[in-house]
Amino acid sequence: MPRPVTSVDVRPRVSYRTIQVGPLFFEEAPEEDEIVQIPGDGWRLSSSDNDFYPLVRLEVWDGPAGEPAGSWDYDRVFRSRLGESLCVVDLGGVVYGEIAVRPGRYRLRLLCRGRDHVEALVALDPFPPQGPHEDPLEVWAVQIWPDDRDPA
Repeated sequence: MPRPVTSVDVRPRVSYRTIQVGPLFFEEAPEEDEIVQIPGDGWRLSSSDNDFYPLVRLEVWDGPAGEPAGSWDYDRVFRSRLGESLCVVDLGGVVYGEIAVRPGRYRLRLLCRGRDHVEALVALDPFPPQGPHEDPLEVWAVQIWPDDRDPA
């Protein structure tokens, strides 16, 4: 039975509705949707709000990950190559929750919920919060496990 190997919870600051996760290397870019953009060597996740601190959980599994409890508004699995780490980076270049991985091909499940908590404006909040809310308004989960098609 697959088990989680490591995980980290981070609360990155979101600006311009953007959460970045990477580095990820797509041999063939997946179709874009309203949640995920694939610019360069990572994911750009479209949050529902500006100037706040969602919860982002990164999990590494030794086999196909079990879906976390609760209901999710978005659930999609991707295939990608990974280098030696995975992390969340805000638009200011601050790195959150870097975790080490073995280079190779992986499956990545992206889940989120809570994006409907507020209708975001394009402009940034003139009085942004100085830190995370006690309870996150939006939750993201990134689960990764080795791709069984990987010959290594």
